[in-house]
Amino acid sequence: MNIKHKLLKKSSNISDKKRLIIASLIQLFIPYISLFSAFLLRLDLKIQLLPLENIFLWGSILAFFRLIFLVLFSAHRGLWRYVSITDLIGVIKSSSISTFVFIFAIYLLNNFDGFPRSVFILEWGIYIFYAGGIRIIIRIMRENLRKRSNKNSLKNVAIIGAGDAGAAFCSQVKSITNYGIKPVIFFDDDSEKIGMSILGIKVVGSIDEISDFTSIYNIELIVIAIPSATSKEKTRIVELCRKSNIEFRILPGTNELLEGNVSISKLRKLEVEDLLGRDETNLDEVSLNKFFNNKSILITGAAGTIGSELVRRVIKFSPSKIILVDRAENNLVMLEHEINSKLLDHKKNINIVTLIVDISNNNSVSQLIGNYKPQIILHAAAHKHVNLMEKTPAEAVRNNIGGIINLAKNAINKNVEKFVLVSSDKAVEPSNVMGATKRISEMIISQMKDTKNTKFTSVRFGNVLGSDGSVVPIFQKQIEQGGPVTVTDPEVERFFMTAHEAAGLILSAAEFGNDKEIFLLDMGKPVNISFLAKTMIELSGFIPNKDIEIVYTGLKPGEKISENLSYKNEKITNTKHEKIFSVENINQGINMNEIEDFLKNVEKLSPEEVKKKLKNFI
Repeated sequence: MNIKHKLLKKSSNISDKKRLIIASLIQLFIPYISLFSAFLLRLDLKIQLLPLENIFLWGSILAFFRLIFLVLFSAHRGLWRYVSITDLIGVIKSSSISTFVFIFAIYLLNNFDGFPRSVFILEWGIYIFYAGGIRIIIRIMRENLRKRSNKNSLKNVAIIGAGDAGAAFCSQVKSITNYGIKPVIFFDDDSEKIGMSILGIKVVGSIDEISDFTSIYNIELIVIAIPSATSKEKTRIVELCRKSNIEFRILPGTNELLEGNVSISKLRKLEVEDLLGRDETNLDEVSLNKFFNNKSILITGAAGTIGSELVRRVIKFSPSKIILVDRAENNLVMLEHEINSKLLDHKKNINIVTLIVDISNNNSVSQLIGNYKPQIILHAAAHKHVNLMEKTPAEAVRNNIGGIINLAKNAINKNVEKFVLVSSDKAVEPSNVMGATKRISEMIISQMKDTKNTKFTSVRFGNVLGSDGSVVPIFQKQIEQGGPVTVTDPEVERFFMTAHEAAGLILSAAEFGNDKEIFLLDMGKPVNISFLAKTMIELSGFIPNKDIEIVYTGLKPGEKISENLSYKNEKITNTKHEKIFSVENINQGINMNEIEDFLKNVEKLSPEEVKKKLKNFI
C-alpha cells in the first residue's frame, strides 16, 4: 500500500469518526428536547409549571437508554444522507424499547411522582418525529444540493417497466449520485399504473407511446426493466426504442433478479441473445435426476460449445463420473478448472476425468470405453464448419463417420446403456460434406445391431448462438473493427437456439429416448442473417450502411439459402416434452461394409471423389 493511499485511508477514517461523534451528540441531545416538548404539551404550553431540574435529570436517564438501544439496533451508524425506511424502522424499534425501560426506571426512582404517565407516549411520538425528521431533512438538503450542482450533467432516463425491478432501479439511482443519470418517467403496459407515481416519478403511458414522451421530457437514455420479458417482447421494445433514436440499456433477467442482482452495476447493452433466445425451457428435473444420478457419463467434444454446456448442466444431477474427451487441449484444461471450481462451490463429489482422444482411432476409443466404462455416451464431437469440410472432405469423413462407428461399436461391445448422437439440421437434404456426414451418422445409428443393453438416439437441431466460429462472434468482431459486416446473401436464413437450451433438451431426449429415434428440437422460426447483421450493428450503437457497411459476398460452396429440420416425408410426432419431437426415420438403408471400405480408402481419394461417394450413400 503506497503512502498516498495510507494518508487517504487515514483521512477517510478521521472523517468517519468525526461524523459518528457529531451524529451521536445530536442523538444524545434529542431526548432532552423531546422530553421538554412532551411536558410542555402536557402542561398546555405553561412554561412556568415545568419541573426543569427534574426534566434535566429524567432527560439524562432517557438519553442514556436511547443511545444504548440505538447502538444495539445499529441505528446510530447509518449515513443520514442515505436514510431509508430500514433506518427509520431501526429508530422506531430502539425508541420503543428504550421508552419501556425508561418507564420502568422512573417507576423504581419515584413511583411516577411528578411525572404524568401521558408524557411517556407524547415523548415517544415526538422523539420519533425529531430523530426521523432530522435524518430526512439532511437527505432532502443533500439531494437538493446535488441536483443544483449536477443539474446540467445528469442524463434524463425513462424506465420501461413500473414493477419491482423498475422501482428498485429507480430507488438506487435516486439515492446514489455518482452514476450521472436521473429517472424522469416510467412506461408500462398495465393501464392501471398509468398516471400513478413511483418514488415521485410518474408513469406517463404505455410502452407503445415511448416516442410521444421522450422528446417532451428530453430523454437521453431508456432502461428496459422487465426481467421476465420474452424475446418477442424485448424485440418489440427495441424496435420502439430505435424509432425514438435514443440509447437504450437492459437490466438483468429473472434469474439474476431472484439472486438480488437488480443493480445499476448490472445495467448493460442488449445482446443479440436477448432478442433471438427463447423463453426458458422447463425440464423434468425429477426424471433427469433419476436418469443421470450416480451414472458414469462420457461426453465427446466436451470442450466445444454444446459439449461444455452439456457438462455444466449434467453436473446438477450428480453423476458419479464425467469423462471429458476432446482434441482441443487448451479449452479442455480451462473447462476442467471451471467444472472443478463449481463442484467445490456446491460441495459436490463428482469424479472429473479429462482426456485427449482422437475418436477416429478405434484403438484409442476401445481403450477409452474399456478403461472408464461409461454408462451413457453423449457424442457431440464433430468437424462442423461447412467451408473447411468442403476443402478437406476426407477429414470430415474420418472424424464424423469413422468416429461414430468406433464409438457405437465399442458401446455395444462394452454394454454402454445409452448412446446419444448430437446431429444437425444440415443432415436434412444435405448440400455439403458436413451435412452428408451427419446424415450418414444418423443412418449408421439406425443400422446398429439390436441389443437389449445399448439404446441409441439421435438429436437434430440448428445453429447455436455464440458458438465458436459461428456468425454471431464473427459479426461482433467485424463491428468492433469498424466493418464491413459480410453476409453471404440477403435471403439466407438459419435456425438459432442458445447452448443452454440446446443442452437441456439433449439431456431430456437422452433420458426418454429408447428406440433409435431421431429427435427434433423445436427451433422456432428461422432468422434472416441480413436482419441479424443489421440488429447487431444497431445494438452496438451504429447505423447499418452508414456507420458500418453490410457487404453481400455470395453463397459459399455447400451453403444453402435456408435449412430444414426434417425431410418432407418424415412423420413428426409429439413426445412428453413440449419442445422435443420424434421424427420417423426415413432410412433408405446403408451398407455398413461399404461404409467401412470407404473409410479404409478415403485418404486415397480426391476431394471430388469423396464428395461423389458421400452423395451416393445418401
